[in-house]
Amino acid sequence: MDKSKNKFMILEQIQMLCTNIKNYFNITYNEARKLLYHSKLYKALEDEETKMWYYSSYDLFKMFLEEKETGRYTVYGG
Repeated sequence: MDKSKNKFMILEQIQMLCTNIKNYFNITYNEARKLLYHSKLYKALEDEETKMWYYSSYDLFKMFLEEKETGRYTVYGG
């Protein structure tokens, strides 16, 4: 897959994650974005080599919550 398609998929997953975080914590979209951008999961998602964007938004959200709670996340599903 070419890099422009990868970037689009990453951006789409980030938007979905931010929406899920916003709704779950009842915060603004910008606050949700800041929470995500400061996570280890975001760093992995941003790295095209990890191919984290292939995971479902549900699995990524579970990973985010786990990291928020424990400081680490487990890779689920796929």
